[in-house]
Amino acid sequence: MIDIFEALGWLNALGNHTHLNNEARRLSKAVRRFSLRDASVKRLLGTLRHAGQPSTDPLEKAEILLHCAAIEYWRGWLPQAACDANEALIQYANDAHRRAVVLWMLGKIQWDMLQNHAAHKSWDDARKTFCNQQVFLRHHSDAHAWYQNAIWQIDVELAARPEEISTWLNHFEDSSLKLPTRHIVKRVKKRICQQSYQNAYALMQDLQEATKLSQEVYERAEIYLEFGMAVYHLGSKHFATELLRKSVRSFFPGIGSYHKQAVARCLLGAIEWMNPPPHHQAAADWMQSIKEFKKLQWWAERDNMPEKKEWYARRAVLLQAALSDQSPQAPSPDTGPTVPTDVPPPSEPKPPDRFDELVGLVHGDIEQANRLVEFECGQFPQESRAKLIERAIERLLDDRR
Repeated sequence: MIDIFEALGWLNALGNHTHLNNEARRLSKAVRRFSLRDASVKRLLGTLRHAGQPSTDPLEKAEILLHCAAIEYWRGWLPQAACDANEALIQYANDAHRRAVVLWMLGKIQWDMLQNHAAHKSWDDARKTFCNQQVFLRHHSDAHAWYQNAIWQIDVELAARPEEISTWLNHFEDSSLKLPTRHIVKRVKKRICQQSYQNAYALMQDLQEATKLSQEVYERAEIYLEFGMAVYHLGSKHFATELLRKSVRSFFPGIGSYHKQAVARCLLGAIEWMNPPPHHQAAADWMQSIKEFKKLQWWAERDNMPEKKEWYARRAVLLQAALSDQSPQAPSPDTGPTVPTDVPPPSEPKPPDRFDELVGLVHGDIEQANRLVEFECGQFPQESRAKLIERAIERLLDDRR
């Protein structure tokens, strides 16, 4: 996890030049002594603010505000920290790099103030700016490498946040919601932003209405996921995990791996990590998600879909890094029991069964998968079943392109 003072260090990371005068730097270090009482910290913060008053350099004033915001966040004075960070954001209107640093710090403050949507937006805006800066400075090796490392740290931290994971759900497919249920979900999200619900159980009528209107299994699965996120934002993590478990079960493809089920399980694990320990189930759900992402990566490579392959590969690595951050003792999904030195190494893993893959492509409908194979048999009666399955997969993928 990126510490608030580590993020503050990003402010002048490229130019390695602070705009603080000597007095402001001395005060900033002094106020961060752990032994200081609240009254002493407030007095020193006031002196720090005053040190920037005579300055005509807006960058010095902005940097002082950001140091104050970091210290206030550290002490738990969140409203004042948010106020100072927002003021610094205004001062850095024409400085993309520093503005992005402020946005990242502001996101941490907003998260602790339970403003999760606002926090994710601030973090995402910071990441987008860093990505743009990396492209702009691609011919400057040191700056390019710095942004690459910072973006990686941001991606790892965001991979553990439910708000980030939920954006993965419909990355490759349209939403499973039909118009009536989509309207209900949109209404619920709006009411949550307006803080119209008194508690999580006030959503039950909306949930019942949506499930009655749902027409397909995957539509119901997405309803459970959306309502799980809704009650999570209302503070009921236990109820949220119940709904997300239903979502994972309802997204079950029958055989094989399915993108939306892997994402739903990943989202479930992220909220489970927020509950009191032990976190065995959270770690198990994330390890299973990593395995599923790797299977989906294999299929994307087989189908010659490089962008899809890269997307799954990066999510698997990010989630593994996030898992290590949450629980350094957690094993890798590929880690098994220790093998004695006199035992030959295991053979290369076999690719997923192709009929399982066909079943996964038709969302678990085994009868439909068999009908597709039978159709190919009618066209090519002399070919083996393995070849017929391969033809059925190729025809199905061609029809979908």
